[in-house]
Parts: sequence; structure tokens; C-alpha cells
Amino acid sequence: MKSLICPQCGGKLTDYSPLQNFATCGYCATKIVIEQQKPASQTIPVNQPVKTFSLSFNILVSLIVGGCVVVGAIFLIAILADKKESKPTLPVYNPPPFAAPTPRVSPTPTPNPNLLEFGGKGTGDGLFQDANKIAVDKQGRIYVADETLRVQQFNEKGEFLKVWQIPTETQYYKRARSIRKIGINNNDQLYVLVGGLILVYENASSKFSKIIHFEPNPIQDFAFRSDGDRLFLINNGEIEYFVQVDETGKSPRRVNSFHTNAADASMSPSATGLAAIRLAVDGAGNIYSIYALGDIGSYQLSYNEEDFRIFRFTPEGKYVNKFAQTMNSCCIALDNQSRIYVSDNKLIRVFSGNGEQVSNFYGDGNIDSFALDKENNIYILNDDKVIKRPAIQ
Repeated sequence: MKSLICPQCGGKLTDYSPLQNFATCGYCATKIVIEQQKPASQTIPVNQPVKTFSLSFNILVSLIVGGCVVVGAIFLIAILADKKESKPTLPVYNPPPFAAPTPRVSPTPTPNPNLLEFGGKGTGDGLFQDANKIAVDKQGRIYVADETLRVQQFNEKGEFLKVWQIPTETQYYKRARSIRKIGINNNDQLYVLVGGLILVYENASSKFSKIIHFEPNPIQDFAFRSDGDRLFLINNGEIEYFVQVDETGKSPRRVNSFHTNAADASMSPSATGLAAIRLAVDGAGNIYSIYALGDIGSYQLSYNEEDFRIFRFTPEGKYVNKFAQTMNSCCIALDNQSRIYVSDNKLIRVFSGNGEQVSNFYGDGNIDSFALDKENNIYILNDDKVIKRPAIQ
């Protein structure tokens, strides 16, 4: 053990323990700090082999490489999964630039020109099957004939009143297929032209009260004069003529070929032209006639369009003049102003007594027949319906 020298008196101290922190000098009683001895360093011989940590380094490298492989595998799996579940790329929506909405103007509805409309297809009361003739009496009651040989009567509102069933045969004709015209005289008697003759019905009776005929020649048309006389247009197959008959049944006048002589038309066959002649009378008794090809159905005819005119005659049947071309009318009518009405398929044209066109208007389709009331309102038959239009101004 190393001796300690007392720094106070210089005495040697040998009696102490190396594990003590202090020692007491036996000469002067001074406490001396004992310095802790460090362990001796170990010297490794040069020729002794040195141990290394190569095994731990290889493990570390393996772990790093393995980690990289795992991370790469995870990254690859993620890429493949993303491709498998990838969603379609949506186009980029670019909203259009804002523009203020254009204000819409609602069109003004076209006013209905019809004052009244009724009817329809059928065989019951108020319905028609191929309606083809119409008339109006002085009370405003409306009469309609159809191909079932019925004539129905309606009030001014179009409400059904009664029906007359026209016989299909009489002692004067064996088979009637169609009603050719209807009209009402000043005594409210219904005239029905059928089978080449006229059956007269009283308003209160369903049976005809008398028959008007001109055997052996058929009646083709008729008209009423304001004085009560009647005009009957007769066709004997070679010429036409009209007969004037008063209320007593006397015949003061007959005029042969009044229309064909005035027309001086060249048409073939001539019988077709004769069958198409129709007449009407104004309040003054003047007579007007036309070729109404629209009233005879199917036909074959060679003609010159210039021959199809409106012809005017005096009450005695003397030719006055002709004007306005017309050929497809179904009939001719006159109002209380002596204006002349003729149809042309879907159109009705109106002329003054001097032949000047003063108006025209369209129906709702092809016009099958038309008539006027005492106030000049117009009643049109079109596709089994009755249409009432206001009087022209």
C-alpha cells in the first residue's frame, strides 16, 4: 500500500484502508483525503487475434434489403390495385356564360269564328251519317239530311227536336238512295227532293202530305220566291227548263234551256253538264244559275273552264249577264241583300249582284252544303257537323 504524507507535519501514514475516503495523521491529527486509485489499464498483446462484429453487420444489411423489398412490393401492389379500380376520368364541365333568359310572349289565341257547332258521326238523334243537305226556316230552326234518308230538325241552339224518315220507295220511285235537296217555304212546309220528285211534310206530321212531280221527267232543283211562287228545275235528258208554279198550283211560266243557251258551253258528255245545273232566287225574283259540279259526285267531263260562270236572269227568265268563274260549288244561295254565295271546296265566295267579289271565308274543311237564315248567318255542313258563322258585313 502506498504511504501517505501528511501535508501538515510531513509524517508518514501507513495505517489506513484504501476503501476509506479520509485518513487521520497520527502525529498532528490532520484529516487527509484519500485519492481513489484507478484500475490498471489492460494491455492486449499484439499477436492476439481481434474479435469483430461482422455477423451483426450482415444481419443489418439483410434487414435493410428485406425492408426495401417489402416496401417495393407494397408500392407495386398499390399501383396495380389503383389501376384495377381506377375510375373513368370525367370531362371537365365548363358552365356556359350566364345569359339573361329571353322573355316569352304567349301568342294571343285565335278567336273561334263559329257561333254554333253541333252534330257528329252516328245514327242516333243529333248525329249524322254522311250529312249532305241543310236548310234553315224563318224561325231559325235548322234541318239536316243525311244518307240514311233522315231529315232532322234542331232549334236555333242546335238542340234536337224531331226527325222525318223519308221512304226508300213510293208509287213514283222504286229505290231512293239519296236526298238531293231540302227547303222550307213560307208556310213552314218541309220540301224533300228525293227520287226525282218532292215530298212535302207539315211540321207537325211525320208523313208527307203531298207529292210534287213532273212525270216522266225528274225534278233536279227548286227554289222559293218571296211572293210564295216556286221554281222547279226539270231535266228531260236533252234540255233543262224551269217551271214557275204559284200557290194555287197553276203554272204561269216555263222557260226551256234558259241556262244552257246563256252558257253556250261546249262540254261532253252534255248530260253531265245538264245534271250539274242549280238555281236560286233573290228577294226581287231575279234568277241565278251555275254549274255545280261539286254536287254530283264522280263524273267524267270534257270542258272549258271559261264556261263555268254565274248566270243572271230576270224574274221572267231572260238572260242578263254572267260573271265570276265557279265550277266546284255544291249549291248557290242568295241573302237579303241580293249577294250571291257559292262554295269552292273549302271556301265560300260572296259576290254582289253586279258580280263583284265582296267577301270570302273558309269552312273547317270541305264544304258539303250550306244555307243562310233570314239574318244572313251562314250554316255550313262539314264532315257530319253543323257550323254557324256570322253574317258578313
